[in-house]
Amino acid sequence: MIGNERQYRITRARAEEFDKELSALKSETRHADPTWQKIQLDAVSAQLSDLRDELREYEAIRKRGVEAIEVNSFEELPRALIKGRIAAGITQKELAERLGMKEQQIQRYEATDYSSASLDRIREVIAGLDLRLGKGVLLPKEHVSLKTLIRRTGQLGLPHDFVKHRLLPVGGHRDIEGLNEEEEETIVLRTASRIERIYQVPTSLLLGDGQLGFPSAVVSEAHFKTPGRADRNKVGAYAVYAHYLSLLLLECMPHRSLKDVPTDPTRIYQEVLRISRHFSLAACLEYVWDLGIPVLPLREKGGFHGACWSLGGRGVIAIKQNTESEGRWIVDLFHELKHIGDSPKDADSAWIEEFDRSGKSDSTNEEQEVTDFAVDAVLGGDAEGLAQECARESAGRVQRLKSVVQKVAQRHNVRPDVLANYLAHRLEEEGQDWWGAAQNLQENSIDPWLVARDFLVEKIDWSALNPMDLDLLMQALA
Repeated sequence: MIGNERQYRITRARAEEFDKELSALKSETRHADPTWQKIQLDAVSAQLSDLRDELREYEAIRKRGVEAIEVNSFEELPRALIKGRIAAGITQKELAERLGMKEQQIQRYEATDYSSASLDRIREVIAGLDLRLGKGVLLPKEHVSLKTLIRRTGQLGLPHDFVKHRLLPVGGHRDIEGLNEEEEETIVLRTASRIERIYQVPTSLLLGDGQLGFPSAVVSEAHFKTPGRADRNKVGAYAVYAHYLSLLLLECMPHRSLKDVPTDPTRIYQEVLRISRHFSLAACLEYVWDLGIPVLPLREKGGFHGACWSLGGRGVIAIKQNTESEGRWIVDLFHELKHIGDSPKDADSAWIEEFDRSGKSDSTNEEQEVTDFAVDAVLGGDAEGLAQECARESAGRVQRLKSVVQKVAQRHNVRPDVLANYLAHRLEEEGQDWWGAAQNLQENSIDPWLVARDFLVEKIDWSALNPMDLDLLMQALA
């Protein structure tokens, strides 16, 4: 962001240089390599566009005046203070003189987005600029601590580690003892602003003494059902968070429409193999993303393992797994894909599920059918036939089953880990525990979460997000 006239002149000069460079590149057509020329043109065009956006923003702020500056959350306040000074036509030196400070101090505040400024100092700057704050901006008169914030978020059902790593601003999760009072207050208010944005819990209530709970509107917006054996508060906390991030992904994919999800698991298996001869998680993710369905990988413990939303005819899948079993991730992925495929195109719907070790979720007939579909999609559409083949070749001897599973899987070009889990579940229903052997057949050579995260990073348009939402999504993927 341009903060003063000197930076404005420098940025304008740089834009003129890039404009000349772009014109020169466009004229080099005779002996240029077309591919390399396009790469250069795209790079210079992107930089020129960014510089022009900064210039337009600065010019617009100067014209509109302070009364046009809107501040609706504490997270927006630091940049609003800079914009307010520019809109008032005040230099950093003039603002410093108004406040009885040195110009270098204002420069440091603005360079660090006022992260080191106390609340008293921020109030002085607001008054000095005659800046009006929205009702959503709370500047407490008394010191607010991280300990109080953590205690209050715990009452909402937000685990301490979740708040620390996903909701506190980047760099804000140092030990409380390592923060000075000004830093602590700033972090508390920025975190409260994020919580208000996601959960619609007012900052004044969060940092007060009143009874806390999610507003019914935010819960119904995520419209989830709670798994029977799950902690409702924890599921609610994670579900609303995942729903919010899922909406951000859709913002980053504005031009992608949902394709029809195949109803035949064999077709899914065949289409994935067209992407890669090896039925890998990467190939499955490529297939699902190509359908227009973004996949959000999360790495928190508890709450739920899988979720999906069908929103306005567009689908989003969230997988919240800590397992390193690639096969489990793939089955969970296709489980949620089946739910999206079954959703009416003209109605919003959602599923929040917790899977057991076999990949099963709730014991309802509907969920059983969805899981069977997912397993069939991985096992070539014939999970039952492969199970019978394994039974015949092992001649009923469980001790031979491990080697038989590997042979049968190789013969039919299917994943041995998913076939092993399917057989273990079948044997469990017959009173036999074969999970230890199935576990030994799990493919753990990659980090599934990292594979899914890298896909998301490459696929979405990050520029579609505002700074706060960008920060929240980046922290979710950290």
